[in-house]
Amino acid sequence: MKLYYLVLIRRGSAWTAAETPEVKQVSAGHMANIQRMTNLGKMALAGPFEVPEGAPADAPAGIFILNVPSMEEAVAVTQADPAVKAGRFKVDILPWYGPAGITYDGMEAPVKHGPEGK
Repeated sequence: MKLYYLVLIRRGSAWTAAETPEVKQVSAGHMANIQRMTNLGKMALAGPFEVPEGAPADAPAGIFILNVPSMEEAVAVTQADPAVKAGRFKVDILPWYGPAGITYDGMEAPVKHGPEGK
């Protein structure tokens, strides 16, 4: 077993279903951030929930499973996400033990930078 950080992503105070240019820009930044964290080996899994019509304002919208060494880094990584910064999403972070080496079909190997992968 390995310690990961499960991030429950909820709709934030700035959530809207409207497809405005601002929402599209924040959403594109959110997706680019997920890809960047995956490339760095910090994102083990990510995905949205199917949120039913009429769900509460702070309904769960998705999850991240982060492969980072500490709660402090999990907080820093999630707070840097453009959708969290914009208030579109808010997060709850829980330490979670899962199988070492979580991956999925199609996941690219993390990009290594320097001797410690930084």
